[in-house]
Amino acid sequence: MFTGPIMHLSGQELRDFTVSKPETRGTENGREGLANQYIEIGAFRGILAQARADEVQRWKQLNHPVSHKIIMQRNPDFEILPGHVIELKVTGQQFFDTFIPYDPGGLGHWTIIYCNDRRDVRN
Repeated sequence: MFTGPIMHLSGQELRDFTVSKPETRGTENGREGLANQYIEIGAFRGILAQARADEVQRWKQLNHPVSHKIIMQRNPDFEILPGHVIELKVTGQQFFDTFIPYDPGGLGHWTIIYCNDRRDVRN
């Protein structure tokens, strides 16, 4: 695995993120439903960047609005699925809806998580 130093430009420092998944509860009928609460499943450090115009256009054609991407070294220890919410720990007020994480090269060195900024979501 790649463990060498990473050169950062100003504003691209590693930031702390937490990942939460929506809580589901079963009803007396046996149906699963969302409880409008989130359960924290893990944390990681990554770089937050705005998505390029071609990435925004590509995801828009797939009916998924994308505004940012989070780049992290290695694969996370937990599974990130569409619908999970990522919170930027520093502000505590910036939330992102996630889409499928992308592993360029399939080697597990880097993970890119395309996400959409959601200011209307609160934990």
